Amino acid sequence: MPAYFRYWGKAKKEPDGQGADYHLLPYHCLDVAAVGQLLLSAERPLARDLADFLEVEPQQLKALFVFFLALHDLGKFASAFQALYQPEGTPLYRVQRCKPYDGKNYRHDRLGLCFWELIEDENFFGVFEFSGSPRKTKRSLRVLMNVVLGHHGSPINLNESRSIKSFAETDNLQAASQFFRDVWQLIQPEFPLDKFLSKEWCDQLKQVSWQLAGLAVLADWVGSDNSHFHFYSDVMSLDDYWAIAQKTANSALAATDLNNTPAIKPFVSVKHHYGFEPTPLQRWAETIEVDASPQLFILEDVTGAGKTEAALVLTHRLMAAGAADGFYFGLPTMATSNAMFQRIAQHYLQMLSAEGAKPSIVLAHGAREMNDLFREAVLSAENPDSQYDATDATATAQCNQWLADSRKKALLAPVGVGTIDQALLAVLPRKHQSLRLLGLNRKVLIFDEVHAADEFMFELLESLLKMHFHQGGSVVLLTATLSYKQRSRLVAAWQSAAGLTPQLPANRQFPLATQVSATKASGDTYHSLLEQALQSRTDVSRKVNVGFCHTFDQCVKQVLSAVAQARCVVWIRNSVDDALQAFQAVQSEMENPDDCLLFHSRFVLHDRKHIEEKVLAVLGKASSAAERAGKVLIATQVFQESLDADADLMISDICPIDDLIQRAGRLHRHTRDAGGSYQQGIQDQRPEPLLMVHAPEWQEQPKSDWLSKHFRNTQYVYRSPARLWLGMRELRTLGCIQMPDNARQLIEAVYSDEAYEQVPPALQHQENNLIGEERSKAAKANSQLINWQDGYCDQSAIAWHDDDSDISTRYSDIETVEVLVLRRDENGQLQPLVDDPQFAVQLSTVKLSKNKYADKLQRLPEQEEELFKARYRKAKYLQCWLLEADCRFAYEAAVGFVEKSPR
Repeated sequence: MPAYFRYWGKAKKEPDGQGADYHLLPYHCLDVAAVGQLLLSAERPLARDLADFLEVEPQQLKALFVFFLALHDLGKFASAFQALYQPEGTPLYRVQRCKPYDGKNYRHDRLGLCFWELIEDENFFGVFEFSGSPRKTKRSLRVLMNVVLGHHGSPINLNESRSIKSFAETDNLQAASQFFRDVWQLIQPEFPLDKFLSKEWCDQLKQVSWQLAGLAVLADWVGSDNSHFHFYSDVMSLDDYWAIAQKTANSALAATDLNNTPAIKPFVSVKHHYGFEPTPLQRWAETIEVDASPQLFILEDVTGAGKTEAALVLTHRLMAAGAADGFYFGLPTMATSNAMFQRIAQHYLQMLSAEGAKPSIVLAHGAREMNDLFREAVLSAENPDSQYDATDATATAQCNQWLADSRKKALLAPVGVGTIDQALLAVLPRKHQSLRLLGLNRKVLIFDEVHAADEFMFELLESLLKMHFHQGGSVVLLTATLSYKQRSRLVAAWQSAAGLTPQLPANRQFPLATQVSATKASGDTYHSLLEQALQSRTDVSRKVNVGFCHTFDQCVKQVLSAVAQARCVVWIRNSVDDALQAFQAVQSEMENPDDCLLFHSRFVLHDRKHIEEKVLAVLGKASSAAERAGKVLIATQVFQESLDADADLMISDICPIDDLIQRAGRLHRHTRDAGGSYQQGIQDQRPEPLLMVHAPEWQEQPKSDWLSKHFRNTQYVYRSPARLWLGMRELRTLGCIQMPDNARQLIEAVYSDEAYEQVPPALQHQENNLIGEERSKAAKANSQLINWQDGYCDQSAIAWHDDDSDISTRYSDIETVEVLVLRRDENGQLQPLVDDPQFAVQLSTVKLSKNKYADKLQRLPEQEEELFKARYRKAKYLQCWLLEADCRFAYEAAVGFVEKSPR
């Protein structure tokens, strides 16, 4: 009996009398290899793409990968690991003398490095007489071993590999070596020696190592599922067990929905799939030439122009052309992704075949389990026999439970909707990055509101675009107000990835559709950039008059005057403190204080959702004239980010011009009659929309404190008095925001190089400081990015981070803390503020500034907090705050988290 049968690989925490209590190590290694064999089967597009890039046959690549995957747990041969479990009365390996297992610094994946370094010389260049230069050959062998040893989601630490040996004994190395030789005979991989000797091929192998690493993680996850791979402790030949493992891998993979590549339905037309005539943008999307090559699309048009449908049309056509098998729709916030999930869930089966099991659609963000439609979609997958009425939204959405289990798995589904952050994490050195990257492979990425990305996020986006191009993917970017500089950067990133000579955009019209490709036109010449100016529909072309008020009291009078005329008003303030001030002032003057609502970021999730529902009830599309009359909403930026609401009058604190355009989009957003009732297909019959901008007095030559003197919080939030001054200057000249006619003019008046030259001298210093801050953000993002050329290894980033680390897709110089608000029940026991059977912790959580608020909250006694977190596991990483025990801060459902007024 080979010595490797004396080693266990998996064991039950507690014997249950059902089957074997442990699983032999060689069997587990073959389980994972069998799953990998299916994931990289020759008929899969990914396998063909990787094989073509490496210039080997798909079958040859598969056998190589499967062989190395069978070695992924070599480190478990170490005595230190084997000592963790020693079943009584079994002839397993008896540990003699070695260092105790160190799961933090010398986990079994890293211990595998020790065995590999010894096996490599003894077998490749000894037993198998692997001819050629050992030094040159080892380069490529090391890349493949990095891929499989890093199967826990991040590359192993390659430093001080000699120190690993003290955790193993001589017998371990002999068993591992024997297992290596027997697996070689079982799999019989064909090594392309000439390529292994080539540095150029090694560099190519490094490029695809990221996808192979994702496959290794996925294979280990599926191959470790003992609900399919039952434990075996009886000895049988590797050939016999390999047959069992291969059969089990088929059923295990089928249960995950990963081996069901959906069929793409033919695209017909916008009219056929959506039931309405296409907008100009949608007409372009259904007629522009597409093929299976990587392509970038940038769609710029006004709100209501049908950008979402245009993006889905392009996606459908790209999939039909063979460019992709699915798509991921990334949005700026969880709220917007929730709304988009509902829209996509109702449509995606028009794009993908529903024969047999429906293709999975996943919602990918941190609070997905609280989305009712997503939960129902998962439940329908668990109960496939459930019958739904044809009008039930859940009938159109289904998600395999395995894919819905976590955000890490979510991107593996054919269709995903979530925040853009989930995709951006694929270019950051964070645990399971390779799995996210694998999930984006063969997908069209659709990102909305890309203009909202700051310098930090934009740097990550450029990196993702380049990486996705090299994966053969396509991208559709949607925006209403993109600056020429931003569009040029995005185009250049795609051209750079394609190795094309940069071709700057020339068209500055709006609306505009841009296509960037690397399709060979004739001979060695390429067409790269296509720009098409478009018309907007008449019913979405709109004019918003702009006026100015310069004092807080003037704004309050404007609000109260509108209320007296039975109009509904939204006043958007730039900080929570300013919003609270306005709320208190307006509410105190209103006849019915309940007609004044407050909406900002310092509400627990339960109250925020409740306020959103109330706002949509009085300001949403379906609201009646009676429901809207005399209502006031005081809000911060969260209003413009998530709510499909409609105001009769809007007041906005001065802000960057692109934000102001977005805010103005909520003014007369829905067509209504003179009384205020929604009427589809009519010309809005209310008086012309008016946006009042609360701003400092205009000064042609402003002083350095032009903004900060009376708008301190605004300057703290936006940092650039110069850009606000430039925007105000242009609005004063135009007197209105007319979309689409002057959209480009407004944006370029603030963000172009020419605009910078017109910054007043007194504001120049602050503008230069901001530019320095933006460059610092970009540099920080760049320093965190993965260096793809190094391949999947620990040296590809300064550091690799766990899931709960601070590495983020968004820059903030204000550290925030998730605070769980608590109360005592009638028995004196601690409870989350919100009583909910499933989501009490999530619904009772609020995000606060660490330095300004969280660090100053009254803390619970340590022992009491530990007892509470033992009862509520989801509170593990949250800061607990007992509301009634704090004398400095308070929380109320109507106003949120506030600082108590001094007595």
